[in-house]
Order: sequence, then C-alpha cells, then structure tokens
Amino acid sequence: MSSITKRVLSQLSLVILTLVILAILFFVGIYLGYVVVGKGDSSEAFKPATWQHILDFVK
Repeated sequence: MSSITKRVLSQLSLVILTLVILAILFFVGIYLGYVVVGKGDSSEAFKPATWQHILDFVK
C-alpha cells in the first residue's frame, strides 16, 4: 500500500472509532438521564412509547 492509502485508512478508522464512541456515550447518557436523574424505570428507558411521549411533551 502506498503511504497515502495508509493515511486515508488511518484517518477513516479514527472517524469510525469516534462515531462508535459517540453512539455508546449517547445511549449511556439516555440511560443515566432517564433512570438516575429522572428516576424512571430502567426497563422503559429505550421503549419507543416512552420516547414518543417525551417528543409529544416537547412539541
């Protein structure tokens, strides 16, 4: 492989790793915010009906 290809692959892997870490932190934040801060039930943290209710409330 040429050095340019290696650099592009290296940068692309860093971008993908960053996106994966951000996604994980997003879901951890949802869980902590709903369960710990909001005192909600942990089984309902990711149910679509819960988030539809929240979106309806915000609108």
